[in-house]
Amino acid sequence: MRLAARSSLALLLLLTAARAAAAPSPAPAPGPSPGAAASAEAAGASASDNPPPAAEPGERTAETAAHPEGHVAAAEAQRHGNRWFALPVLFWLPETRLGFGATGGLHLDLRGAPRPSSVFVGAVYTLERQGSVDVAGEIYLPNGTLLSGRTRVVHFPDVFYGIGPHTTSEDREKFTRRGAEAVVTAELPVVPNLRIGPRVDLRAEEIQEREPGGLLARGTVAGWDGYTAAAAGASATYDTRDNTFWPMRGTVLQAWYVYAPAALGRRHATFGRGVAEARHFVPLGHRRVLGLHAYAEGAHGEPPFTLLPKLGSTRFLRGIREGRYRDRVDWVTQAELRTPVVGRLGAAAFAAVGDVAPSLRALTLQSVKASGGLGLRWKLTDDGANIRVDLAASRFGVELYVLVLEAF
Repeated sequence: MRLAARSSLALLLLLTAARAAAAPSPAPAPGPSPGAAASAEAAGASASDNPPPAAEPGERTAETAAHPEGHVAAAEAQRHGNRWFALPVLFWLPETRLGFGATGGLHLDLRGAPRPSSVFVGAVYTLERQGSVDVAGEIYLPNGTLLSGRTRVVHFPDVFYGIGPHTTSEDREKFTRRGAEAVVTAELPVVPNLRIGPRVDLRAEEIQEREPGGLLARGTVAGWDGYTAAAAGASATYDTRDNTFWPMRGTVLQAWYVYAPAALGRRHATFGRGVAEARHFVPLGHRRVLGLHAYAEGAHGEPPFTLLPKLGSTRFLRGIREGRYRDRVDWVTQAELRTPVVGRLGAAAFAAVGDVAPSLRALTLQSVKASGGLGLRWKLTDDGANIRVDLAASRFGVELYVLVLEAF
């Protein structure tokens, strides 16, 4: 029952902090100018839907559970104009147990821009001695161009199970990842709801405290002692959702690819990696919505093991520890039904399947992983900002997730 007590305390404190942060300002500034046709938001989307800096597709990970995307969402739901804000952060994940910290930033309107811009900073620490500091921002220019970026410094004790779809608990070995990264994109409007542009990805990482006798300690895995890499490529986003964080209808398609030549880094061979993701939301009436999600990630060359596609996390196959399976290719499909219950209380039911493989040709349905579960949602604001509490089950047992922001 110790887990239940801690998670209940986490939820109570998070509710209190986020509810207070979400209170409307006494004198809100006027809303932003109307959105341009090339904006990634659907026509007619409310200004209150403005997102803080969003994690890249496939990059919402355990060590970034306190990324401003989720934990300031409730506060941002009713804030307009130029203003600072700050609030505490509290969460619970299988990979981190209880995590806590703070986040804050600046929400501003640039004259002539289609949507408000945002800059945020967040820092967290967990009971597993994991910590991270994030700085992220999204700047909307008057011509509809979106400049976005993030930097992160992380200290993250973690677990490596090996590579492939058939790893076992006996393969488990501990290690600590210390690193820094910076990702910058510039997406330009092409047609309504579609933006395309370049992406730059810089990363440096050290792998320490490797378990004696393990694969990492023996140096048999790419990236076993860390790396420094510079990658460049492109990203694209197509978005018709009616709300960025809690959509009731619409579609979002996202993709990116980067190439990292060995000549621009240290301790790694040439590699490339990319993601393709699709989300679609079907309204069922009476505030009920069915969310459908498909995700695929691939890597070629010799990427460090920490950059290999992997299953499990707060988004993909909840109930399976993040990184429990990793290989050169992964895929996930999932569905989630969200429905109101009474007042501000809502509920969700979800299920997912997915797998990893060394190549596209090696993908089969013989080793597919599955998970599913039930969750509660507490509506913090009239715009739909939710705290989610999910219980997810898989062949490994039942896991608890307490977070702000939906899984997809």
